[in-house]
Amino acid sequence: MDIRIRRPDTHNDFVIDIAPLVDVLFTLLIFFSLTSSFLHEAGIKISLPEANAATPIEHTRRIEIAVPIEGSLRVNDVEVVLDNLKEFLSAVEPAERSHYLVVVKGDTATAYGRVAAVLDTVKGLGFKNVAVATRSRK
Repeated sequence: MDIRIRRPDTHNDFVIDIAPLVDVLFTLLIFFSLTSSFLHEAGIKISLPEANAATPIEHTRRIEIAVPIEGSLRVNDVEVVLDNLKEFLSAVEPAERSHYLVVVKGDTATAYGRVAAVLDTVKGLGFKNVAVATRSRK
C-alpha cells in the first residue's frame, strides 16, 4: 500500500503594499517644504566685504539698499536709479524715519563714491539707524 502524505503549500506570497507609505512621505515632504523658512536676498548678486566686528541686527522696520558694481540700486527688491533714491525714500514719513533701520549692502568691487552717495542721501533724509552690511570672517 502506497500512502502519500501531502504537505500543505509552504510557499506564501508575502506582499507589503507601499502605496500608503508613499502618500505619507509626500504629505511630509509638502508639510516641511511649506513650513520651512528661506533666507531672502536681493535680486542682484552682491559680494559683501568681510569684517571682524560683524554683529547681526534685528529690527522690524527695515529698508535694504543693494549697491551693485554698476547699474541701478535695489531698495527692498525695487529697482531705483541713484538719482531718484532721495525721492523714493521720501515716501517714508519724516516722523517715522527714526524707527527704520536702513541697511546698505555695497559690493566689495563697488566704487566707494557710490556707497558714500547712498549713505549721504540716507543720512540727509533724517534716517538715524543706518548700517553697512558685511559678512563675518571665519
